[in-house]
Amino acid sequence: MSANQIIPGIHNWCDRWCEKCPFIKRCAVGKQELEILNKDGKDNDPEFWPKIGEQLSRTLDLLKDVAIEKGINLDNIPQEEWDEIQNESEQQWAEAEAHPISAIGLEYYKLANQEIGLGFIRDKLQSELRNLELGIDKKTTENIQQLKDGLDVIKWYMYFLPAKCQRLAMERLDKDMEEEFPPEERSYNGTAKITLIGIERSVAAWGMLLEKIPEAEDGILSVLVLLQKLQRLIQVEFPDAEKFIRPGFDE
Repeated sequence: MSANQIIPGIHNWCDRWCEKCPFIKRCAVGKQELEILNKDGKDNDPEFWPKIGEQLSRTLDLLKDVAIEKGINLDNIPQEEWDEIQNESEQQWAEAEAHPISAIGLEYYKLANQEIGLGFIRDKLQSELRNLELGIDKKTTENIQQLKDGLDVIKWYMYFLPAKCQRLAMERLDKDMEEEFPPEERSYNGTAKITLIGIERSVAAWGMLLEKIPEAEDGILSVLVLLQKLQRLIQVEFPDAEKFIRPGFDE
């Protein structure tokens, strides 16, 4: 495979942070992101929503073609079938939400959101910016960048992790359906793997903040303990997660 060739399926097992991904130009979704987003880094591209509309239109056309090919009538689904689907879905969601992995994922979001809103981080950034203006500390620029980088990682994964934990809890209910495949090909192991990666990166980011803001130690340690608990739960529930081979990333 050439260095510029699209890697099939790579977007299924990523963290959706395209701007940070080294494979963005080898990913079908990543290339679309590059086309949609303004290349100058601006977010006011007037073509953004029209392009989204075009993508929706193409997707609906594709869905219609597949439905015709498969003999599926998208406009006429019996009410009994709808009711059955809804009942099964509601039951699965209830079971998934009650699972510890899902519950702790949501708890992490709430705690992380609380910690970054306490003011310790904002106060530290303001202090470092004042030092920069006064020329007090040679490492001020580096400190500011590390604080911003840590915050970026935390904010990204604090939304990503609860969603993946919910999905993991859902996939756990259907694990038997994939037992015929080897561990490295089972989708739930892929979800578990990228969730564990998100946890590891979050732990590192919180550790970075802890080094820079020791006065926030109590709160940050509470977050880290919760992340470690979530990590262990996933590792116990999905012991073969590390065996999953993500296209591009693990090859």
